[in-house]
Amino acid sequence: MQASQTTRIGDAGRDAAADLEQSVAATLRTIAAVQAERVAPPVRSARLTLATLYGVSRLQRRLERERELPG
Repeated sequence: MQASQTTRIGDAGRDAAADLEQSVAATLRTIAAVQAERVAPPVRSARLTLATLYGVSRLQRRLERERELPG
């Protein structure tokens, strides 16, 4: 009876390992797709534009705060 239990546990372990392998592979494919999308020209351009606008707005707020300080 123990031999059949060991076999079932061994099979379950192999199944779990295979599931984990498939999950990791799917995750790596998703990461690769997202990285490729992020460096695609239209997306990259939009991200750089947004980063520039964000930087400019932060600079404007900082300059406004500095003008308001008594000096």
